[in-house]
Amino acid sequence: MPHIHVEYSNNIKNIDAKQVLKTLNHTLFATGHVSSALDIKSRAVCQQDWLIGLEPDETQAYVHIKLSLLSGRSLETQAEISEQLLQALQQVLPAQSGMTVQMCVEVLEMTKTTYSKQLVQA
Repeated sequence: MPHIHVEYSNNIKNIDAKQVLKTLNHTLFATGHVSSALDIKSRAVCQQDWLIGLEPDETQAYVHIKLSLLSGRSLETQAEISEQLLQALQQVLPAQSGMTVQMCVEVLEMTKTTYSKQLVQA
């Protein structure tokens, strides 16, 4: 906990998903609202099947970040984290010539009492 899910349309060029994840993890940890960097788990998925609007348009693209946090943080804190992740994404995503890219951050709360986690070491 927390979890970062990044989804992006497959028409985005030259995206380095691992670098995006690394940047987002560093940004989230730097907010001071995560006690250990090892608690952050992130993943990225390139979406092959997507549609923005009513008809296919290759000049439209998106990157959507879902950040799942345990409940208990104020709305102000959630908004601050959301804005910082959006700024980090804008810095790490290469410019997409001739395209409009919708960049979004969605913060989701997970209820502490129903979240389970176990560390398994071999």
